[in-house]
Amino acid sequence: MKTFHCNHCSHLVFYENVRCERCESLLGYVPELAEISAFEDAGEGHWRSLHPAADGALFRQCHNYAVENVCNWMIPADSPDALCRACQLTRTIPNLSAPDNRLYWYRLEMAKRRLLYTLAELGLDVKSRQTDPEYGLAFEFLEDGGDGAHVMTGHDNGLITLNIAEADDAHREEVRTAMGEPYRTLLGHFRHETGHYYFSQLVENNPRWLEPYRKLFGDESVDYGEALNAYYRDGAPADWQSSFISAYATMHPWEDWAETWAHYMLIVDVLDTSTSYGVALLPDDPSEPTLTDRTPVEDASFENLMKRWFPLTYALNSLNRSLGMADGYPFTLAAPVVDKLRFVHRVIAEAGDKSRPREAATPAGETAPPGHAAQAAGVAQAGSPAPLPPPAQATANDAPVTPAEPPAPPVAAQAAPSSADVAAAQPQPPAPPVVAPASATEPAGAPAKPTPPATGTAPVPQSQ
Repeated sequence: MKTFHCNHCSHLVFYENVRCERCESLLGYVPELAEISAFEDAGEGHWRSLHPAADGALFRQCHNYAVENVCNWMIPADSPDALCRACQLTRTIPNLSAPDNRLYWYRLEMAKRRLLYTLAELGLDVKSRQTDPEYGLAFEFLEDGGDGAHVMTGHDNGLITLNIAEADDAHREEVRTAMGEPYRTLLGHFRHETGHYYFSQLVENNPRWLEPYRKLFGDESVDYGEALNAYYRDGAPADWQSSFISAYATMHPWEDWAETWAHYMLIVDVLDTSTSYGVALLPDDPSEPTLTDRTPVEDASFENLMKRWFPLTYALNSLNRSLGMADGYPFTLAAPVVDKLRFVHRVIAEAGDKSRPREAATPAGETAPPGHAAQAAGVAQAGSPAPLPPPAQATANDAPVTPAEPPAPPVAAQAAPSSADVAAAQPQPPAPPVVAPASATEPAGAPAKPTPPATGTAPVPQSQ
């Protein structure tokens, strides 16, 4: 994630901010520019961008920004859409009559938008079900039913279902501890499940990649249900760290791919952030890890990413330990894991923006460069291996404000378009999100073909 500044007063702002804390300008993300922009009120529900690249263009707030306070993306003023690109992907939202569901919805949308930012930076196309009914991506945010039925977080032919309980920090930590995971995040769930989606889009029916994939990850045609039962019965092999990024990755080649994909997304996102902030490591002792390279991640070779990743995680873990916290990066990267990450990098490089540098194909089993394959010093695991006028406006959310201040709720938009204005602006509106009833418990249903199913019959472990 790059750094952003208010175009009105140059104050540092963040991706989730909706208002500048210094000058109080309205802020919004403009996906066409991949920038946070400050705006001035242009009247009639329109906002004029102050970003130099926008050249004074007019925008409207996404309906879920202006009315629901769960979004901060902007829409061109002449667009017929009432929902932004990100919100159009959400097919079902939580039942907002429940006390905490609006907060969970906000957190889910926030994590989803961070994922979409990284995918866009890598040049990966994200199509909605409105534009591509057969292969488009869609999300459903559901909750467990009162009868004890459990919603499974998973992927089914482009439909990603997330149990909104994962947006409850206390619940997610309880699950992480119970399952012995070193790491579990809401953003990680989005990364993992979109890994399944992009496997079906980029690898599954692509002869160029399918055989090299099988050499690294295994035969994905083996029975998923049997593999799942065996994993929960027997657990991961004792030596799983020698070949896999997580214990759950050992369950099935589909899960190995999804875990590796998610981990690659994590690496790229963190490196992008550190590069944007000018993070450098310049120790007095030349034998300690050094980091000065600021190559943009979208232009970097895989070897360049790995060369920078290990010193950065060494510093990250050292800082966390000084804070009395667990390691921020509690993983080890064995040579086979690095090979799998390299494969993901190549698949994305070929599928993404054609202006990105290409890397020559190499045998699937090649090892990482000397010094890059094994775990880095200090990176040992710690401890154990729509446009409907919906219910009411949001009241308390957790959007970040400034580094020195605690999170504050998003600010309700000024001069928001009325329901009539919204309706008039979209003669052919996209299908609005559906509010799930309190008893909704079922995700998508059985897969129509042997693609990664809605993962798991138990809480889905994940490492990212």
